[in-house]
Amino acid sequence: MIDAPIFVGGAPRSGTTLLRVILDSHPNIACGPEFRIIPSLAALSANTRQLMGDTLSAHCGLGEEALNSVFANLISSFLESYRQARGKARIAEKTPANALHFSELARLFPSAFFVSIIRDGRDVVSSLMKMDWFEARTGERMAITTHAECAARAWVSHIEEARKVAAVGGRFFEIRYEDLVESPESELRKLFDFLGEPWRPEVLSFEKNETIFVGMNESSAQSVARGLNHSARGRWRRDLSTADKTAVKSVAGDLLIKLGYAHDQNW
Repeated sequence: MIDAPIFVGGAPRSGTTLLRVILDSHPNIACGPEFRIIPSLAALSANTRQLMGDTLSAHCGLGEEALNSVFANLISSFLESYRQARGKARIAEKTPANALHFSELARLFPSAFFVSIIRDGRDVVSSLMKMDWFEARTGERMAITTHAECAARAWVSHIEEARKVAAVGGRFFEIRYEDLVESPESELRKLFDFLGEPWRPEVLSFEKNETIFVGMNESSAQSVARGLNHSARGRWRRDLSTADKTAVKSVAGDLLIKLGYAHDQNW
């Protein structure tokens, strides 16, 4: 099993690609393309334990610890191969949906570190509504790109599910996109201190990282290559219709207030 892996997640369009490239710019950390398989394997692990755990223990001798090892070794096989190929000491994996499975990943990897990035949910919804992402099975646009309520619900679930990892003893760090853009060195020093890695100034020059475009399905790669984007903040004011705002408030209004992105529902 790999030692002290770093799992990165957050709602889509929250800055996960930016965070991936920054992590990969550190000489000790390899954080390549989204493998996307990690959330599926974590979900399979949880479902197998819940639905078949007793049967596998009774008839196959696979108790909970052994079953955890099966899935941890499977996930490790993907991560370790990439780490070795990059020749770095540690591996990080960024897939936005990782955030939905941090608690299960903490069960499988007790030494893991979990990093969640948060962005104003209104800007996330605004950005998602500009995406032309399609469901492979149906050929239709994803609901989170066509319905503000669905996009807002995704934002809420990624944040709330990610935070649950702390309750199971996971080492959890939350970083805000807005703080990262405004005070990159200050915020990144905190992040790398949490990860137990020495500060390296080259992480601030992440736009020079040749792995920016290694993730073929990362919609934000072009913008990340241009450096920190200060203009993306507050885009919801010009992009969201009155109906969109009402939909977002109904789903995410309370969390926006709790996180300090809004003072009340009058926006």
